[in-house]
Amino acid sequence: MSTDPAPSGMMLMSALGAVSKGMQRWVRSQVATGPATTLGRMSLLLGLASRDAPVSMSEFGTMYDLSPRSMTVLVDGLEREGLVRRLSHEHDKRVTLVALTPAGHRLTLDELMPAQQQAMALLDELDPQERRDLLRLLGRVTDLLRARGVTIPAAPGDKDGDRG
Repeated sequence: MSTDPAPSGMMLMSALGAVSKGMQRWVRSQVATGPATTLGRMSLLLGLASRDAPVSMSEFGTMYDLSPRSMTVLVDGLEREGLVRRLSHEHDKRVTLVALTPAGHRLTLDELMPAQQQAMALLDELDPQERRDLLRLLGRVTDLLRARGVTIPAAPGDKDGDRG
């Protein structure tokens, strides 16, 4: 049993923030400098690539906690660069859908998915027990946040879904 004092909440917050920023930098460094180098752009393009159908702007904004204005700015920029296009919903003209263009699909396949694979490979360097421990601890922090009313999207493998 360790006699070292337990790290403070501030130390843990700092460590989580540093790791988060480091992971973001690592992922961005794996993508050639170009139109999709911000995390918001990468997330939108990867999110669209993972779907079989266009996604409504409001649904995507909700998933990634983006305001309607932020979604509009994000989609405007990607649309100007020919990476996404807006579509009208077949039954509800108030709903705007977003889909990848062929150029957006190519960029996602050629650059973004390999960068995502590199980020996952980095975490695969943890041994299996370390990965289980990390996931368990992150799940515990997620539960604490949800207990305080914070809405957190369910992660893959999260059996409980969004309880907040």
